[in-house]
Amino acid sequence: MIDSSIIDQIINKDNDAFKMMYQKCIRYVYSLVKRYVKNESDHQDVIQEIFARVFLSIKSFDTEKGDFKFWLRRLAINQCLQLYRQGKSPKQFVPIENANEIESGVVHALDELTKIDIQNNLSKMPEGYRQIFMLVVIDEYSHKEVGKLLNITAETSRSQLSRAKQWLQKKIIKIDKQKISFHGI
Repeated sequence: MIDSSIIDQIINKDNDAFKMMYQKCIRYVYSLVKRYVKNESDHQDVIQEIFARVFLSIKSFDTEKGDFKFWLRRLAINQCLQLYRQGKSPKQFVPIENANEIESGVVHALDELTKIDIQNNLSKMPEGYRQIFMLVVIDEYSHKEVGKLLNITAETSRSQLSRAKQWLQKKIIKIDKQKISFHGI
């Protein structure tokens, strides 16, 4: 994605190198923002803030510790979650005592969904469920890490993930029924 020479140039305040990095990374950052920030009117502000943070904190990136794309992803996700920590968007978490266990069929049903089906369902998922689903399932954060990011307990993270999977399972069953009735015509 971005090699160390470009990073060195950005550290030395080379605007052309920063523009090059921006052009190479904007689609990736936009896809992250789109997944984590439901309100489209916030996307541009969050993206701008992400790239400002990249520019200001590029010196903290250590090529020995990992890939630039991973560093950028963490920075972008943290910035997206900053909206929620600042109270600019509702969290919509469900109390842990309401958590139910998920049926195991959801994993098999997910295999039959198209990428568009999954994207559509994730965009409709309640915000609190979607955040945790994205962090744990897609971006592979631990429940402990999610707890720190969202200022919740690891147990609440587990509960919300369970509820997110349940919510998704209901939607998958609905899609399957629609496909069956469509094919049965």
